[in-house]
Amino acid sequence: MHELPLVFFTVLGQSAAGLYLLAYLSKKIGMVDEYQLRNANIVAFITMIIALALGALHVGQPLRFFNMLLGVGRSPMSNEALLSGIFVAFGAATLLFTLFIKNKALSELCNIGTVIFGLAFVWSIPQVYNIATVANWFTVFTTLQMWMTLLVGGGALAILLGAQRLGALAFLIGAVIIFATRAAYVSFLGETGPEISAEQAGFWSFQLVVLALMLFVVPALLYRGRNSTALLGICAIAVILAELSGRIAFYNLWQITM
Repeated sequence: MHELPLVFFTVLGQSAAGLYLLAYLSKKIGMVDEYQLRNANIVAFITMIIALALGALHVGQPLRFFNMLLGVGRSPMSNEALLSGIFVAFGAATLLFTLFIKNKALSELCNIGTVIFGLAFVWSIPQVYNIATVANWFTVFTTLQMWMTLLVGGGALAILLGAQRLGALAFLIGAVIIFATRAAYVSFLGETGPEISAEQAGFWSFQLVVLALMLFVVPALLYRGRNSTALLGICAIAVILAELSGRIAFYNLWQITM
């Protein structure tokens, strides 16, 4: 529980990147209109700003963020900081050319840049934690869970904001992969840190129960149609909380290999 700023930073940032991606793809294949894409981009940008603000609490002093950039190219943490900044900058530019200086071509280019650097940002996060001296983190499961948050968190937000088909598909794929790999992940942790991993059972159980429940609830709400917006909002919050719970468990696994 000692890394809560990073918990929120990673989960919200990955969910924002997923929302940008799914909303943009939905617009390209004609599943959402300009108004829905605009709203999705606004929510994704606000989500990422909140992620950065909470993540800054881990740094302590805001100016230390710039010190983190000194190792770009050789330090995974510096790469993550740089890519998060570029991601936010493109997100801001997208809204600038959508809402204020209305220019469709520039808005489109910036939206594409936001999606690309959002994915690059998500890619950079597990690079920080794949550390050989932390056996519980030094595994493909670290990378996997970061990308699955993009799918389930971003998917839940996309469903709420109108990109329902791709959002539901992304959420389904992410949730199924989480369930399919959890036994292998727990088995791996049983070898690298059995005691500390056993202490995370409550966090993982909450995550899995919520995701399982959403697999049934979300399709039922989508079937109901327009009257389910408020309930879909509650579902999106529940999914984010589930991913936060799973991420708390991940950070609690920190343990230096002796």
